[in-house]
Amino acid sequence: MVKNILVTGANGQLGREIKYVAKNKDYKDFNLFFTDKNSLDITDFNALEAFIKENKIDTIINCAAYTNVDKAEENPKDAYKINTYAVEGLAKLANKYSIVFIHISTDYVFDGQSYAPLREENTTNPLGVYGKSKDEAEKKILEINPKDAIIIRTSWIYSSLGSNFVKIMLELSKKHKTIKVVSDQIGTPTYARDLAETIFKILIAKNRGEGSDGAEIYHYSNEGSCSWYDFAKAIFEICNIDCNVAPISTMEHSTLAKRPLYTVLNKNKIKKDFNLAIPHWHDSLKKCLLQMEAKRGKTHNIGIIGSGFIASGLAKLLDKRSDFKLQYVLTRSDISKRSDFFRPELLTNNLNDLIKSCDLIVECSGDAIYATDCISEIFKANIPVVTMNSEFHITTGSYFVNKGILTEAEGDQPGVEAILKEEVLDMGFKPLAYVNIKGFLNENPIREEMEYWGAKSNLSLEMVTSFTDGTKVEIEQAFVANGLGATIAKEGLLKIKSDSMQEAGEILAKKAKELGMPVSDYVLSSKLPAGVFIVAEHENEQSDALKYYKMGDGPYYIIEKPYHLCHLEIVKTIKRVLRGDGILLNNGTNPKISVAAIAKHDINAGDKIKKGIGSFDVRGKAVFIKNHPNHVPIGLLANAVFIKNVSKGEIVTFDDIEIPNTLAKEVWHKITAIYRQ
Repeated sequence: MVKNILVTGANGQLGREIKYVAKNKDYKDFNLFFTDKNSLDITDFNALEAFIKENKIDTIINCAAYTNVDKAEENPKDAYKINTYAVEGLAKLANKYSIVFIHISTDYVFDGQSYAPLREENTTNPLGVYGKSKDEAEKKILEINPKDAIIIRTSWIYSSLGSNFVKIMLELSKKHKTIKVVSDQIGTPTYARDLAETIFKILIAKNRGEGSDGAEIYHYSNEGSCSWYDFAKAIFEICNIDCNVAPISTMEHSTLAKRPLYTVLNKNKIKKDFNLAIPHWHDSLKKCLLQMEAKRGKTHNIGIIGSGFIASGLAKLLDKRSDFKLQYVLTRSDISKRSDFFRPELLTNNLNDLIKSCDLIVECSGDAIYATDCISEIFKANIPVVTMNSEFHITTGSYFVNKGILTEAEGDQPGVEAILKEEVLDMGFKPLAYVNIKGFLNENPIREEMEYWGAKSNLSLEMVTSFTDGTKVEIEQAFVANGLGATIAKEGLLKIKSDSMQEAGEILAKKAKELGMPVSDYVLSSKLPAGVFIVAEHENEQSDALKYYKMGDGPYYIIEKPYHLCHLEIVKTIKRVLRGDGILLNNGTNPKISVAAIAKHDINAGDKIKKGIGSFDVRGKAVFIKNHPNHVPIGLLANAVFIKNVSKGEIVTFDDIEIPNTLAKEVWHKITAIYRQ
């Protein structure tokens, strides 16, 4: 059921980050209304109630606040009006209309005299007007006690958006060689995007009916603690800014409002109740600054995993750009024998070389098991990863969603379909089918033919075989189905033979209508361009305009991209991530579709397969996981020994084989555990 969510204070740091997360995470169950003081005055109870009733609001996230701590001392009336009485009104409306109410409070409700991490039940004793007005609001909420109310106390908020300590320090460093910063106030910086993502996790839990009845207080900040002095030093160290930071005491830094000296928050309760893993403040600061630097045009250090066709092409492209510096290219091959690589000195066999030196890493090995191992280590260092590796995503990618920044790139068909979806939605279309175009298909090719075409195309035997037998396109469209909120019309896909996008598109659109959701599939044609297209519908009121634009009579319209340029387009996604513009495509946290290994011929007990993808023993077929919970995804089928006979055309199961215990195997079983219960 779709929830109508009111977000107040939408132009503040947290409000803007909630908007960013909502846009880039594609929460289909949430319909958000973002308001500021100009569009909705939260101090006007009647206007607030009218808005709630008109828009059928069932959730409120209150980010609105009077946050100028020193000015609050001079304008207590305004501070209490916004921070206390408006919040009281919100709580009353939440109680009256059974609305989920999330209110953001502050560490300044404490006096800072305790030097152990503060728990929710610790006695509050605010020192100034700002803290007192927020403390009174908490008491009003607890007194009214709406059924689903959550108060989140947080501390030292910053973001790449809005005004905050991080931006102030960066600006001051341009004007001063030495900056004096308070060193005896201890707390924890909170990256607003981390808090925004946590709020969505809480909403999802509430949507599932989790959480206790009645108002609850939770503490949230990033992990760790520091002083403002430590915080400032970390900012300059991460940005390589030569600016001296001189520590001073609170007594030496005169302010109108008295600040608490210690407000480190204990977060055990929120971590336990909502199963959260909270990043350390230094790691989140680095992530935020990386995005801010991308917007300022800084040169970023890039690493590449893989040294084949895609990786080498990307490496050559990056090597000629001034905005990126290619640091290392990770390969599993013998470097001494890689004279074919354009700059052999960039090659390394050590992943740590990339982790220690890179701002972002591109994974394009095409190997699900290897990519799983690498990305697991990269995420420990909080480094963003861009992939061109559908094989990885469809096999284990779901495990890594929300554990770090991970996205498939533009260039290969899934990424191109994802970016095309963004364009289609912006134009007001409703996608019905995501369609790949494939020029040929032979599900059981012979080795001699594949060797010929591999040599002719300068592609590996495995790659050209997986293209030919349909494994690659089945993987791509299964990935698209999971990642773009679609399904497949049937296992093995429809694979429509047609030289007309319109004809094939209408078949797929009608199937989508029949199923009640978009479908992912492909068209077989030697005449159509090597690209992708989306079949979509639009409002009837736009039909005349679309006809004028030569889009046809409708009701189904074809929006195509007639090319995909693989490694040449990866750069667009690298820049997207560094700008902080969000994930383009991942496999989702709860995948429905997988790609099973299907025997190309009778396989006997004792037979071995070195690698399933691109082999002459098995091919890939898109399947519903719920129908085949024990199937072996083809990306996991490596160094396998068959312990049972498998007939031609049968799906290979875990009962049929023995494969090494790898992280990828462990992760796959975690992802699919729900289907085996």
